[in-house]
Amino acid sequence: MALHDMLGMMDNRLKSVFDRKATDPARLRRPLLKGIERTREQHAAGRTGPGQWWKARNGVVAFTAKLKGRTLDINGSATNHVSEEQFASFLDAFRAAVEAGEFDAELAHDGHGDATVAVPTRRGTLSPEAAKARGQKAAASRRANKEKREATDA
Repeated sequence: MALHDMLGMMDNRLKSVFDRKATDPARLRRPLLKGIERTREQHAAGRTGPGQWWKARNGVVAFTAKLKGRTLDINGSATNHVSEEQFASFLDAFRAAVEAGEFDAELAHDGHGDATVAVPTRRGTLSPEAAKARGQKAAASRRANKEKREATDA
């Protein structure tokens, strides 16, 4: 019985996991974070040109992140468009997402991972507390309306 238990614990399909080179998320994020910072500096200075991650025209920025010569898809697209006035906020959100590890699966697979990544391109003007309060108020209003309808139906 002991041999059977021991054999039941073995799983030779784990060999590919064992052989896989361990990745350091901080090391993988570094080039992307440097690119975001470089893009921020270029945009602030108004410098755009060939080989850069962004181009601006008609108040819109076309943004394409590249790593190792390959594009990094964001929201399922290689190139994303952001209004020029929101571009700095977009870069802040992008940096926060990278630092939070939301792109780690993509980075570990050279931009071809299975991570579903969505970077918000618009920031609401409500704080999280205000949004929560608004939701609670709306729920209370719906509850009151439902009770009112039920009272008139009865």
